[in-house]
Amino acid sequence: DPSAENYNSNATDDDGSCIILGCTDPIATNYNPDATNDDNSCEYSNASMLNGIWDITSLDYSTTIDIDLFQQDISGTADNAGTWAFNSEDYTYSQDISFETEPFTISIPLVGDIDAPSIPVDLPSDGTWTLTNDDNVLVTTDGNTNIESTYEIISLTSETAILTGSFPYTPDFGIVDVGTLDIELQMILQKQ
Repeated sequence: DPSAENYNSNATDDDGSCIILGCTDPIATNYNPDATNDDNSCEYSNASMLNGIWDITSLDYSTTIDIDLFQQDISGTADNAGTWAFNSEDYTYSQDISFETEPFTISIPLVGDIDAPSIPVDLPSDGTWTLTNDDNVLVTTDGNTNIESTYEIISLTSETAILTGSFPYTPDFGIVDVGTLDIELQMILQKQ
């Protein structure tokens, strides 16, 4: 085989010793079915790298509660904030973002400062996903509500990912209705 690394122009019979360098991983975008030895040249699509189950190891969040009595910014960091699973064969996902905000202080005019406890945030969602903008933007569509969420892929390897975007959330504060909040998220994911 003239394309083999060890081609011998004097050979008359192939003894199966040909060495052809290339990508030997069938899920890579540059897979070479003729390659006998992997040369570490494999390239992967973002969809194939997202496939699998990810732990949300760190999550930065920020949102604003805006009601008649006051406006309050809430932000912080949460560790071990849930999981996210992607299936790149049928483009379905399942996520369970779950964390508690850090306690914060609410400043209400004519009342003063009130210490508020942490707020539990649970964002379970199942649905479909797609990649846009040269595979650098992840768009999820919740299967129950049809609500779309968009996340920019800041970094993606086969082991880690950093995503930033927003997610709508309607907290239950009992007698106070704050409506739906857009929670800005930056997540660091680690593949299981």
